Amino acid sequence: MKTKLIYIIALVLLFPLFSDAQSRCSDFFKYRRPEAPYEYNDQSSSAVCVTGQTYEFILPLTKGKDYRLKFYAAAVFNNKINFKIIDESTHETVLDLPGESATREEGSCVLADYYNEDNGKSSHPYFDFYPATSTTLKIIMEVLPVPQEESTDSNIKRQKKINRGCVTVVVLDKPADKSSF
Repeated sequence: MKTKLIYIIALVLLFPLFSDAQSRCSDFFKYRRPEAPYEYNDQSSSAVCVTGQTYEFILPLTKGKDYRLKFYAAAVFNNKINFKIIDESTHETVLDLPGESATREEGSCVLADYYNEDNGKSSHPYFDFYPATSTTLKIIMEVLPVPQEESTDSNIKRQKKINRGCVTVVVLDKPADKSSF
């Protein structure tokens, strides 16, 4: 009976810690607004990610819709994430970019805003997909490890530094501009 009581107390104390981490990730959506004519797709998702890990996200696309993908990451990662998108039906890599590039030009990175000369404003990168047939995309996100300080003393073993934060994949869609039979 005592062990059950201890488990219940531990669960009650630890549950808020786990739910708080997940709720912070869901907060990312509160500040993102879709641009007309695009609307949020239910497949949009956020997850707590850790430095030094690789994550995969499977995204089915259906014929008859145009899609726009945007990526956001917590500042703790300092845009040190590599993104790759593979078309599962053809195994073709359709996107392979870092989170931030040195130039920050349009199409050179996934997370860092760039200067849009068309409207004279800072814009967040997005990637449009117009599937001719239903297909599936595999999104691979490699969160790069935190650089470690080197120690000259071999007797000192340093603990690896690990950062934890949210990465969000925002999926927007709209009816396709071109439709056929």
